[in-house]
Amino acid sequence: MTGAARWRENWRAVGPTGAVRVEIGRSRASRRDGEREVRDLPAGTPVVLSAPGPGSARRCRRFAARTDVMLEREFLAMPSLAAPAYLVEDARETVEVFLKTVLVTPPGVPLTGLVDRVLGMVRALRPLRAIRALAPGRVVVGRCA
Repeated sequence: MTGAARWRENWRAVGPTGAVRVEIGRSRASRRDGEREVRDLPAGTPVVLSAPGPGSARRCRRFAARTDVMLEREFLAMPSLAAPAYLVEDARETVEVFLKTVLVTPPGVPLTGLVDRVLGMVRALRPLRAIRALAPGRVVVGRCA
């Protein structure tokens, strides 16, 4: 297995055995389908919610509130939700360690010096709120109430 396919099932690393994954799309129809699916699950069933792009935290929390899913842990999916190589726990300390030790300029990127400077600024500013808001995706672990 190579490329993005290799990372597609990484959510299983944070989800309990037997967890049901529900992708929360941006459209009302996809959210309604997911809500129906979760409401049909027995109480206590582990659920892993995932949502793409900016606003994903808000979508996951609203979805959980509407479906009585009790949230346990939240992760930022990096570099994308479709193929997360990293699931970084959404906590200040964890995000800061990720920024300082893992996030680097990929090899062969044009304008490497510029990218390095931008990453340096991000590390210095520690814009946790912006990183949370702009993360490529979010993975949330919870249980049906």
